[in-house]
Amino acid sequence: MKYISNYLLGLFLLSLGVMSCTEGFEEMNIDPNNPTAVPAENLLTQAEFSLSNQMWSRGLNFDFGMLMVQQFSQSEYAERSRFNFNPTNFDGIWNTLYAGGMNDLQAAMRITAANQNLTDAQRNNRLAILELLRIWSFQNVTDIWVNVPYSQAFNPAEFPNPQYDRQQDIYAGLAVEIDAALAKITVGTSSFSSGDIFYGGDMAKWRRFGNSLKVRIGMRMADVDQATARRMVSEGFAAGVISAYNEGFHFPFQSDQRIANPFFVDNTINNRDDFTLSNVLVNAMNERNDPRISAFANPNVAGQFVGLPYGLTDGETFALQGTASRPSTRLRSATAPAYLLTHAEMKFFEAEAIQRGFISGDAAEAYNAGVAASMRQWGITNEQAVNDYLALPINAYNSENWKQSIGMQKWIALYGNGIEAWSEWRRLDVPQLALPAAAVRTSIPVRALYPAVELGNNPAAVAGAGFENEMDIKPWWDVN
Repeated sequence: MKYISNYLLGLFLLSLGVMSCTEGFEEMNIDPNNPTAVPAENLLTQAEFSLSNQMWSRGLNFDFGMLMVQQFSQSEYAERSRFNFNPTNFDGIWNTLYAGGMNDLQAAMRITAANQNLTDAQRNNRLAILELLRIWSFQNVTDIWVNVPYSQAFNPAEFPNPQYDRQQDIYAGLAVEIDAALAKITVGTSSFSSGDIFYGGDMAKWRRFGNSLKVRIGMRMADVDQATARRMVSEGFAAGVISAYNEGFHFPFQSDQRIANPFFVDNTINNRDDFTLSNVLVNAMNERNDPRISAFANPNVAGQFVGLPYGLTDGETFALQGTASRPSTRLRSATAPAYLLTHAEMKFFEAEAIQRGFISGDAAEAYNAGVAASMRQWGITNEQAVNDYLALPINAYNSENWKQSIGMQKWIALYGNGIEAWSEWRRLDVPQLALPAAAVRTSIPVRALYPAVELGNNPAAVAGAGFENEMDIKPWWDVN
């Protein structure tokens, strides 16, 4: 993964242009350390790192998403678990997504489209990778903020202040975009020879990821646009989705602290100890005799797995923080990957798709396979232990209450990926999470606040977003 370091260490910084001051001396006047163009491969590398790092970051993931689904409690400065947020909390997140990784993807698309040294098949494969990453990014952005700039984004010459599109229109656009991106793929033909951190340019794996993302997008719409959802989900599964751990959309962080797992950077490099497992998660896992608890958490000083009560005041937290289990060494190791779309997630989608009648099959079998895939992901490889777990009545699939069965196991399996767990919690309403007594809001947040940078720089568009900038505005697809 040397090319990640090369980018981040500044070996291919972009200059906006070099102008000659004396006619005929152009070559002498070019600074070799500031090239006039950046290869698409380098932009791809930076975009993949930037977006993955943000989705796994302290600010968005474990200081927001993991708290919203009550898997973490705060052991210091216990404000956000009481939902004490303001627009400035989201400035860096918004800028990193839009002006960082997503903008890099747009630039890479323009460079790739203009590259005459590629065959049509090679160009289309490269564009497919970039477009799938863009679609994945936009789905995350709209699921975080609901109505966001989409149709006018990344065109500052024409739209310096882009409008905010409705989420249902964004999803309709993503449904069209993903079909177009998948149609560009030619398996067996080369794409990027370097720069692709996820799959090394393997188009068979990119196609599986794209089909899996298509299923995720379709299933998100299942309660509001069943016809489109059925089409997308059935087509995605028929074309082939992620079916093994090594096909998952996992970003491989490195031991160099500049490109290491954000959990490691926060805890080991920055010496922060602000999070414990919550009693909500630990109690649910203990009730189910879940062996993943030892992979999720380190035992406390007494050798036990204990969760800190969720949503306490600072004083209450200070009195109890020493008793609670911290996130595991496994989760916080430098090279622990970001699990952004997994085999387990796809098996749970399969179970739900069968239960809804979108595809044929055995929902219980797919559900069991999802649990087993999650167990393997977290290092539980003893098949008997998995079978014993599923044999417990509380863990067995219940077709009469399938949302409870799938929702609870998906909530557990998505540990570490706070934003996706939050999205699926909002969609399935499982588990039932309680409003903390010390909360400063009247309900658990279901969207992030528009950032202060947008309120200041693009106020007319924010005003036209269609709702007040509050955290109780449900996503379009959340009907319950």
